[in-house]
Amino acid sequence: MSTITHEAEVQRQHPRYRLPMRCLHNGMSVSVIDLSVGGIGIRTGVVDARSGDIVDLVLVFPFNGYELTLPVRAEVRYVNQDLGRAGLRFVDVSPRQHNLLRFILDAYLSGEVVEAGDVLDVVSRRNEGKTREVPQRPKPQGLVANLAYHGRSIAGYGIIAGITLFLLGFIGTGVFQKMYMIPAQSALITADLVTVPAPSSGQLTFIAAGNEVQSGEPLLTIQGPQGSSSIVIDSPCDCVIQARYNRPSSFVREGAPILVLREKTSTPYITASIPQSDVLRFYRGARAIIEYADGILVRDVEIEPLPTYSDTDASTGRFLVKLSPGRELENTAIGQPVSVIFDTFSGSTLSTTASKVNANVIWAGAKFASFFRSGDKHVEEQRAAEAPDAPGDKRIATLK
Repeated sequence: MSTITHEAEVQRQHPRYRLPMRCLHNGMSVSVIDLSVGGIGIRTGVVDARSGDIVDLVLVFPFNGYELTLPVRAEVRYVNQDLGRAGLRFVDVSPRQHNLLRFILDAYLSGEVVEAGDVLDVVSRRNEGKTREVPQRPKPQGLVANLAYHGRSIAGYGIIAGITLFLLGFIGTGVFQKMYMIPAQSALITADLVTVPAPSSGQLTFIAAGNEVQSGEPLLTIQGPQGSSSIVIDSPCDCVIQARYNRPSSFVREGAPILVLREKTSTPYITASIPQSDVLRFYRGARAIIEYADGILVRDVEIEPLPTYSDTDASTGRFLVKLSPGRELENTAIGQPVSVIFDTFSGSTLSTTASKVNANVIWAGAKFASFFRSGDKHVEEQRAAEAPDAPGDKRIATLK
């Protein structure tokens, strides 16, 4: 099985090139045949060495008026007396020496070095790019061009400012609703209703007809089972029959609802349920916003009375809040759902601080206004005192 060996760059076989240069060994000049990054080829005769020997060489690159010397160590790889040639490989080459050799060879290959004196230009050249200057946009000429140019700039900044304000307003509205707005879990139009249940199981033999009943009038009659006596229930008030759950000659169980009554004097109102964790915020001052099914929106609805704690509310985890409807409602609207949102900002610390600041600003403005009014009044009085008497004025002189 063959093995592939990856050699370092300096260990590879590099192309050799003939350059206008010299080589010194023990102070004696050696004729250079060719040069590469990895080694050098010289004429035999001056260097007395065999294959494997390490010799010290000095590479000399001539410039105009001076020379560049580069000391290197090289290993003799072969000596061919017939051709008068010896091949040496550079050893212990530092990165700086290697970079300089590669730089000179690259410059020679690219045609930048033709003669010995040309190396001076290559070495002295600064290998850094010059930043290209971007040409400036020509300034607009004329009034119309200037107005169009500045108008586009103003429009661009205006659009950015508008988008920024919109985002800030959107975020601010979301934060405000999260902190000070409490949506009701459920809300509907209701009234003070009385449910009439069946006092016992039996057959309904009579149910009051019509929509209204007077206090003391019979509401319903139930015939007990197996010919037992009938039970008659009278109306407890002057009421309106709001709902009927059964009809005559039907059988009912004890406790089953039969009628729902509403007093004639009672008016519809709103009941809304709120989470148990938000009850304390209502006692700091809260107002409701009610939206009805027909699209009418009623704001600043006061909460009367404030919600109170009970065992039933604690077990369900919610509290019922009673609200005035804020508008005239028909009796037929009872049972319709509505949307209720509670605004607790008026009772918050921020609202109290803002109210105090507003009151102080109004007070300071009134003080400044009264000060200027008093000054104007004083000036008018002084002008009136200095004005000459009118011809029709009458004066009374006191004679002594």
